[in-house]
Amino acid sequence: MGSKEEVGFSLWSKHYIKIILASGLVSSCMFFHNAVTTLYVVSIGGSASYAGVMLTCFTIVATIMRLVSGRLLDKRGRRKIVLIGILIYAAATASITIAYLPFLPVARAIQAIGYAMATTGIAVAVTDVVPVPKMGEGLGYSMLANNVASALGPIIALWIYRMTESYSVVYYASICLLGISFGIMTRCRYEGDKEFLERKRSYELAVLGEHAEMPERKPDEERQSVLTTIFEKKALQSTLASVFIFLGNGAVIAYIMLYANLIGIENAGLFYTLQAIMTITARLLFAKLSDTYSPLASIIPGALILALGYTFLAAAPDRHLFFYLAGAALGMGAGISTPALNAEAVRYVPRSRRGVASATFFMATDIGIGIGGVLWGRILDHSGFRPVFWGCILCAGIAVVLSTIFFAGKNRKRP
Repeated sequence: MGSKEEVGFSLWSKHYIKIILASGLVSSCMFFHNAVTTLYVVSIGGSASYAGVMLTCFTIVATIMRLVSGRLLDKRGRRKIVLIGILIYAAATASITIAYLPFLPVARAIQAIGYAMATTGIAVAVTDVVPVPKMGEGLGYSMLANNVASALGPIIALWIYRMTESYSVVYYASICLLGISFGIMTRCRYEGDKEFLERKRSYELAVLGEHAEMPERKPDEERQSVLTTIFEKKALQSTLASVFIFLGNGAVIAYIMLYANLIGIENAGLFYTLQAIMTITARLLFAKLSDTYSPLASIIPGALILALGYTFLAAAPDRHLFFYLAGAALGMGAGISTPALNAEAVRYVPRSRRGVASATFFMATDIGIGIGGVLWGRILDHSGFRPVFWGCILCAGIAVVLSTIFFAGKNRKRP
């Protein structure tokens, strides 16, 4: 058995690059749609609340479809499900430009089906091509593509609209991006690249030794419960901790613009810019942290920085500078903690269960943000914004406690 240095492994394989490019393009389409859908609904006679109904339909259907997709990915293969998902996403996007207002929630729900299939499949493909010892780094860089999309997608979508004065053109542009991602994924055939897979396997054995062996589950073990077909129990610890991370994030996604208007912030867009920049910076600087040391080396500092960001938001009415510092802190905290939690969800899961494991983990996003939007809204109606932000700080603290319980003692030498 060769040493780690003798075997070597470049994370930036052609397969990995194709996957993260496709991921960035699909995510860009989602941010295109988020930027203009409410405006489009209002322009054709709908209301902002009706656009909210569409978002709710999207979230619910995406959550359900992630669970279904996880099983399909493990049974039918990654590339096939991703390609079908992209096609569904593109067809539903085209239908939005011609559908009557009452049918838009249906079109948005079908979009969610395609989006969930494509993004869950792409996330699983990343775990296939990245070796276990580099899982945190590999997932961190792949998430970086989504962060770039979140920063540039809305800007580009609004620029296209200003240039053309047509929402349809924005949707058509997103369909073109989906077409490019479809073309990239058709050529992503890593499962047939035996040389690449053997090199990856040799690297895992050199670094992890006997712990690189992850036997597949026996069929009778998977039949013990219906839940095993849609949930991966090894991913539940990361998922539970992540729910509290995203629960706090739900307040920012749903209400940060309302908060900015209330306290008199004129350039609220700078919040998002700083958030995106610091998320990208964190993932470039700290991508290897959880791989080199332990998951807690990333999760605890990340969650504490998130708590600092919410503290800045609570203090923002007295000094507006804190509003922008909050954006930077929230971006940094998420950029450090989220990839580590994602990596722990799939790091030691057999390949035949990675689809289910990824779907289980990404439920945290939908559950946390979905519950957060309702929970923080109720608190906001009765008590104002500061109790909301103190609640978000509490969520970050709970994530730290749970992560310490779940991951204390874990290191990179043994599962």
